[in-house]
Amino acid sequence: MSLRPRHFVLLAIIIGLFVYNIIRHRHDERNAIPRASAPVAITTPRLNTPAWAAFDHAAALRDDPAATFDPALKDLNQLIPLDPNPTDGHLTDIKGCLTWLEFYRQGMAQTHPDPQMKTRATHHIDDCVKYHLDTGA
Repeated sequence: MSLRPRHFVLLAIIIGLFVYNIIRHRHDERNAIPRASAPVAITTPRLNTPAWAAFDHAAALRDDPAATFDPALKDLNQLIPLDPNPTDGHLTDIKGCLTWLEFYRQGMAQTHPDPQMKTRATHHIDDCVKYHLDTGA
């Protein structure tokens, strides 16, 4: 089988596209924006309320069996409505952190399709414990 002129044109187009994609990929790598998020700068003082203390306790038990974790979660759910400053945004903070804690527990019970989910949930819960704020991570 002999190559005709149209075959050479097709080969040149294919090789040209290959070279173009390699150059474009290298250019994209050099100009890529780092994907690491900026660290959270917390300027407000850490709250120490009974609800946050209960959250700290429940977060410490997050990997324990349900028999140990569920009573701590029940105590936390009872103390959240008793938060002394529900109008200053901290009630929503503790509820957001509680949502991440429950998400973490559910995600550990079954495998999640996103392998980074445990890392994100762990990071968020640890920030909630550290700052007593829903960091929005």
